[in-house]
Amino acid sequence: MPVTKLPGEDTGQLFASTVATKGVGVAEVRAIASATAVGRIGEALATTVEPVSGLQRASRRLIRNLTVGGLLLAAAYTLLGWLWDGHGLLESVLAGIALTMAILPEEIPVILTVFLALGAWRISRHKVLTRRVPAVEALGAISVLAVDKTGTLTQNRMRVAELRLPDGSAHDRDARELPEPFHALVEFAMLATPADPFDPMEKAIQQFGLHWLTGTEHVHAEWAPEIEYALSPEILAMTHVFRGDARDTHLLATKGAPEAVIDLCHLAATDAAAILRQVEGMAERGLRVLGVARGEWHGEAWPQSQHDFDFRFLGLLGFVDPPRPEVPAAIAECRSAGIRIVMMTGDHPATARAIAREVGLSERAEVITGVEMAALDDAALRERLHRVDLCARLKPEQKLRLVQLLREGGEVVAMTGDGVNDAPALKAADVGIAMGERGTDVAREAAALVLLDDSFASIVGAIRQGRRIYDNITKATRFVFAVHMPIIALALVPTLLHWPVLLMPVHIVLLELVIDPACSVVFEAEPADEGIMRRPPRAPSDSPFAAANLRYAVIQGLGFAGILLLGFGLLTGWGVEAAHSRSAVFIALIVGLFLLTLANRDLAHPALARQRARNPWLPRMFGGVAAMLAVVIGLPFFRHVMGLSLPNASLLLASGGMLLAALAWLELLGRVTRPRASALPAH
Repeated sequence: MPVTKLPGEDTGQLFASTVATKGVGVAEVRAIASATAVGRIGEALATTVEPVSGLQRASRRLIRNLTVGGLLLAAAYTLLGWLWDGHGLLESVLAGIALTMAILPEEIPVILTVFLALGAWRISRHKVLTRRVPAVEALGAISVLAVDKTGTLTQNRMRVAELRLPDGSAHDRDARELPEPFHALVEFAMLATPADPFDPMEKAIQQFGLHWLTGTEHVHAEWAPEIEYALSPEILAMTHVFRGDARDTHLLATKGAPEAVIDLCHLAATDAAAILRQVEGMAERGLRVLGVARGEWHGEAWPQSQHDFDFRFLGLLGFVDPPRPEVPAAIAECRSAGIRIVMMTGDHPATARAIAREVGLSERAEVITGVEMAALDDAALRERLHRVDLCARLKPEQKLRLVQLLREGGEVVAMTGDGVNDAPALKAADVGIAMGERGTDVAREAAALVLLDDSFASIVGAIRQGRRIYDNITKATRFVFAVHMPIIALALVPTLLHWPVLLMPVHIVLLELVIDPACSVVFEAEPADEGIMRRPPRAPSDSPFAAANLRYAVIQGLGFAGILLLGFGLLTGWGVEAAHSRSAVFIALIVGLFLLTLANRDLAHPALARQRARNPWLPRMFGGVAAMLAVVIGLPFFRHVMGLSLPNASLLLASGGMLLAALAWLELLGRVTRPRASALPAH
């Protein structure tokens, strides 16, 4: 929408990057680049460093610690195999490298990259473009959503809904005719509006007037104003001056904020109070209100200010910008998810309150205005924000202050914005969301997400996806650490006990580079939990690498490893050849990966329980793993390379017994921990 671009009181200057939508003019360049207002904003944005996300910090710290521990353990293992077991140096070094691969969770960076990138793609299907991938992670932790009213909660489609005369007479949009007393009000509202307007409110005035007044003497399409008095910070009204019938007579048409138009008309205090009561009543019904006045001017020298004219107040126009139909349900979903919504608008407090009531935004009717905010220090304002959800008559710079105070209070804040002045606040928010349809380039550049349809429901859809992505990263991380435990144990323990080699480097390479990552990626397609938007936001300090999550994974994996080692020990003790015993354990290990995948999908249900939501990649993954196992076991070349043998019925029975024991272990562990499943980062 066109807005006034005037810095302070110097009305002879323009901001750089102002777009002239209509008319001509001449300007002299006095400053360029960082010396301009937009340049300073851009410079501030350019020097702002994007913080490292919580997932990145936690994963780097974990992998760094595991790398140090893994290298030390691998070095000890290499020396142990060389000096104690009598293996050759090269063989021992290769075994140490294989153990290092088994210890290091190299899948973690892959999971973070793939899950967040595919998550950004999934979010784009909800009409939200991701400009910074780490924002996908923050979506799941959002606790406060600060949104603009116009265009986000509402449709940004203005139409005249009500006319009101000074005597209190009213006309609404459902009437079948426009009575004569209202003709002058509509006529002068049209005269105070450009014939080909750009502003949605002015478009609504012209459409309404042409609908009711076409064919009457009240439409003056051929008239052109001789001079225009533009809206200014001092007078929130505009006046068009037309030449009248007499030589020195001019007709004045004015519209603007009701308070400003009342002031221009120099009304008595009682008359002004009566009109302001009407304005308040209209605003409480969610209408945006304009005042309209007419006047005459006799003379040739134009006065410097609109205040020097004499006006007669004609009445009020009320505009409705209906809420988007999907907003009430989306807001209800946010409230059930523990997300607080704060409205930030430049509209009248009563209008903000009415829209909030209509869409169910808040049960608290208290509103704080920009003027009230300016009078409070940070501590007092932070305290006030605990009980206020509606902020009206705000200036753009006040949005930044709100975002900063909310974040200092421990909230994870997402904010919507569209203007150049919104850019610092968008950058300061944990998740800045720019409007794609009506947002400026600077706002989109500063934001992490861009709404392609400017719809509030799209934001809620993105939050839901963000929670799903975080949950799936947590599940995949738990699976990865559970899988690494048996790989480490099967590679290390036989050497310590002087058993035949169980897992050779080639086995570990196959598991680490092919099968394990394939199983991990299955979790990316895991559907969202049914109650994902009925639980509070996760704490910012939560992490998939939290001790509780990793501890559960380690216990899962160690139990599975113990079962496989026990099976291998029994087979070896019964005199079964090493290749046969290795084959039975290897088959159980590969199929056991699938059991671990099922067990970590949902800790609240048994591993083999039928899930309500289907994952299309589960049968594909199982088929792929089974095919690979058949190739490795069935083809003599691969069987020889892997040091395996063709299993007979007894070996298959042994593998089945180990798998049944593993399934029993996973179910027992699940039953013991299921009452405390809510303590884990994802369930």
